[in-house]
Amino acid sequence: MAAVGNNYAKRNERPSLKEYNDAWSTVRKRAIQKTQVLRNELSNSVFTTGVIVSQQKTADAIRGSYSSTASAMARLNILV
Repeated sequence: MAAVGNNYAKRNERPSLKEYNDAWSTVRKRAIQKTQVLRNELSNSVFTTGVIVSQQKTADAIRGSYSSTASAMARLNILV
């Protein structure tokens, strides 16, 4: 019976230790790549959220007790 990929059930002999290690090495490499992608996405999300929050805090600080950003900017323009 001919070997079909890594499907050891269709083979007459047991997989060698090298084949076993190669298969697990492939699984580990894929897991590491997925982890790196998730880490990058999380880092980007945290950075984006931080920027949005800081922009909102700045806008709130500028606006202060004014009802709109436009009125706050008009006031700021007069003071400068």
